[in-house]
Amino acid sequence: MELLAESYDRFFDLPMGRVGVMADIYVEDDMIELRDLIIYPIGVERLQVGVGHMLLVRRQIEMDIRAMGYRRLTITADRITGASPGRKVGIKETL
Repeated sequence: MELLAESYDRFFDLPMGRVGVMADIYVEDDMIELRDLIIYPIGVERLQVGVGHMLLVRRQIEMDIRAMGYRRLTITADRITGASPGRKVGIKETL
């Protein structure tokens, strides 16, 4: 799997405020992996973002990746806040 020089870097406006999303991009054939993904608030120290809004962000990420021409997506992250800090997050999708 090859690390691309660029990172995934995007901002989303949610009802409770703006968040940024950043991850390293690794590619192999038609699969892209967003590794060590972070979601962070913009302009404030904390935001209470619910599951529904996190799913909206995830769907938009999937649409971005599909538009780039990839057919498979893997997202990895470590949860550092919320109900289960320290939990590993792993998502695999066929787009």
